[in-house]
Amino acid sequence: MIDAAIALLEMTPPSWQEDAATRRELARLRDDVHRYRVAEGYDADEARRVGAYVTDRVDRITRFLNGERCSGHKSRYPSFRPQGGM
Repeated sequence: MIDAAIALLEMTPPSWQEDAATRRELARLRDDVHRYRVAEGYDADEARRVGAYVTDRVDRITRFLNGERCSGHKSRYPSFRPQGGM
């Protein structure tokens, strides 16, 4: 879980012009990983809770980098729907 987050943080961040949303999510991920590392030394329950946030954020960033958008975009905008037969 944390290994995937660290791998994402080690990638080259997008430029200011390319994708501000991804940069913000990566900054939040960096903060969450730091919170996890602090929490794992003090409180296992807190570390588990923060670890769930980290996993969710990693999944969201990975989907976004793979070209997928949130489900709201798919339902509202036809251009985000998958092409092809049903």
